Amino acid sequence: MTHTTADEELEGQAALYALGALDAEEARAFESHLAEGCAACEAELREFESVVSDLAFAAHAAEPPAGVRSRLLALVSEGPGHTTKGEETLPSSGGESGGESSGDGPNVAAPQTGGARDFLGVRAGEGEWRATADPGVSFKLLFADRERATVTTLVRMEPGARIRAHRHLGLEQCLVLEGDVRSGGIEMAAGDFNCSLPGSIHNELITDGGALLLIVAPERYETLEPRASAS
Repeated sequence: MTHTTADEELEGQAALYALGALDAEEARAFESHLAEGCAACEAELREFESVVSDLAFAAHAAEPPAGVRSRLLALVSEGPGHTTKGEETLPSSGGESGGESSGDGPNVAAPQTGGARDFLGVRAGEGEWRATADPGVSFKLLFADRERATVTTLVRMEPGARIRAHRHLGLEQCLVLEGDVRSGGIEMAAGDFNCSLPGSIHNELITDGGALLLIVAPERYETLEPRASAS
């Protein structure tokens, strides 16, 4: 069923879907409704997704909890972390990849020696760029935080590259370092930052001239089938 305006119930579903608050059955039903070509609900969803992406900027600055430094140092002393194999693994961010971690684990930042044992570092020429399942998209793992189950990655998109639509399984932070990238009606350029909340959905990410992204997010995410175009 399609219509020209969304009623109150469908507006509520669009808002909850954008927030990732619908259960699996309700989410599938709403996605099926969108796939029928409902332009009104698609427009409502785009507006709510834009609002959700801005929620991170409403949070007040907060001091880190006591003991964070000691826990970080303890984590560093254990050596480089590793990632877990999954159906879909980062990058995620603004960009995500469809590749899997290798069995030996990816290159991660190693502790500095001598008087710099409190720091981790990866030089520009260090680390390994790995291809993803999305053509023209590659990533370099910088750090794996086992305590928080997140990874920090650089994601490189060649001109014209696309990253498939996906649902975030946790909080994702993305900073555009170079180039351009867009998703739906949202366009980002160098210096722009986006925070995607758990359960939020990114439409297909596209770059025209190429992009370099810095992403901190869970390793895995859920890829989605392309939505049908509105009639």
